[in-house]
Amino acid sequence: MTLQKTKGPAEAATSPSHGSINPRKDKEMNEVHATTSASADPAHRDPLAPRGAMSLDIDMAKLRKMSMQELRDFRDVLHMIGEITAAFSFQERFLGEEGGRCNNAGDAILELCEFVGRYEHALVKVARAAEPTTSKDVEWRAWTILSYEADCADELAPFAVLASEAVRDEAHAKTRERFAPKVGVAK
Repeated sequence: MTLQKTKGPAEAATSPSHGSINPRKDKEMNEVHATTSASADPAHRDPLAPRGAMSLDIDMAKLRKMSMQELRDFRDVLHMIGEITAAFSFQERFLGEEGGRCNNAGDAILELCEFVGRYEHALVKVARAAEPTTSKDVEWRAWTILSYEADCADELAPFAVLASEAVRDEAHAKTRERFAPKVGVAK
């Protein structure tokens, strides 16, 4: 039997030795890591679980590395998955005995649908934060944002404002490209 040497009396969680209570300062506590089960210890892994990660995270760094066209294309896929998943959740076989609530499989489908929706929302936030310079990238960015907003819109006027701003931004980018000095071109 091995005895572990203790440091002394217990300290409160707010003690400075426990690190900062400011989540931005100690970033590690906010990072999400994929786990394979309730216990990351392979000895305690569920024997029925498949190999590999058992959870998915939204990889913001990967989203930020995507081109504007890739963001638009990936958003289309996420949206389609979300629509199909939501449709399945309303099928009678996934409803509970009361008819209004989901059964266990229906709850799992709704969780998947919510995750896909959060992923799509994160992707659109990345597109909004981007500052593309080429007119084509400005257009891809606009399609990403506008397609998302169209799906969420309740009224036409606010959406029309977004669409007209997107057209303006693309026109500005095209004007910049047309009148930008050509490097390496003889006159």
